[in-house]
Amino acid sequence: MDIRDVGGGEEPFVYSSGNRGPGYVMIKGLVGQPPVLNYLTTQLALKLAEDINFDFIAGNATGGMVPGWQLRNDLEKLTGIEFPYVYVRETRKVGGHKEQVTGDMNNPLINVGDKGLVFEELVNFAQTTTNSAMVLRGKGYRADVAATILSYENPRATELLNRTGVGLTHLIGLAELLAVAETTGRFKRELVQDFRDFLADPVGWQLDRGYEVPKG
Repeated sequence: MDIRDVGGGEEPFVYSSGNRGPGYVMIKGLVGQPPVLNYLTTQLALKLAEDINFDFIAGNATGGMVPGWQLRNDLEKLTGIEFPYVYVRETRKVGGHKEQVTGDMNNPLINVGDKGLVFEELVNFAQTTTNSAMVLRGKGYRADVAATILSYENPRATELLNRTGVGLTHLIGLAELLAVAETTGRFKRELVQDFRDFLADPVGWQLDRGYEVPKG
């Protein structure tokens, strides 16, 4: 995790949604630390295994692709169920079959009407999560569940998820992570508080600092 001193003149992080904020957590970077990533996906698999309500897993490109595959393997070990796996791009592929979903074409394990679990390693504003759900629905699949390792529990994301009818299961909430960070003393208390202020009102945080807030 990294938190920038925006009030002290540092530039905020720009998220994939186009929004800005003071902090960022690099979950996708854990592909270089297999023991840590495997532990996290196993714990999430244990949580999801309590109520399997999906037929296949759809990892978001690019951050959700590798941990999504590992989650699939963990769930198979736990449940004995073979879960097909696909990944979803933000936009259509330029070459080849020009597909946006890879893994379902001519796949006898996946049928129209099957239910996909959208997986992303981190959910902040939830735009990529809901976009992938819309892509899957456009191909005739059901997509009203999603999962992630870390959720910012951003109120704007919650609103978008509710509006699009996507339920999100997460392993860790950012508020929990910030509480741990505060006790370690790695970050100044005022920086942790600024990140909390952002999480409480991400739109207001940006507007108060003169940043343009993306629509949607």
